[in-house]
Amino acid sequence: MFNHVGLLGRLAQEPEIRYTTGGTPVARFDLAVPVPSKKKDTPPDYIPVVCWDKWADFCGKYLTKGRQVVVEGRITTRKWQDNDGKHRKAVEVTASRIYFADSNYEGGGTNGNAQQTDAGDGFMSIPDGVDDELPFN
Repeated sequence: MFNHVGLLGRLAQEPEIRYTTGGTPVARFDLAVPVPSKKKDTPPDYIPVVCWDKWADFCGKYLTKGRQVVVEGRITTRKWQDNDGKHRKAVEVTASRIYFADSNYEGGGTNGNAQQTDAGDGFMSIPDGVDDELPFN
């Protein structure tokens, strides 16, 4: 079995950060993903994304509305019963990794510490506080 998804898009809103009763951070946001089409006015797909633990912290610190990112993860489903007794279901992407996709983002967001600076060698500097561990297993 294989459940892996990769998406390139822009955050449709600021990430919403919440905490479980056990104190685990959870971030949610919609990712606006362009739809391949010959029509220029085709609206994007809005894909719900959820992030847990260190990735939720990362989202709260560095992601802002309009930021272009690559999200890697898996498709997950949730079922619950709402307050009216109706059975509900949600399909979302549970992120396992998030990468910046815009090289020189200057969008206005509430998280001013998300800015990166040019190191002068053609590469962007890694913001303070980002885990610099290599993402390879």
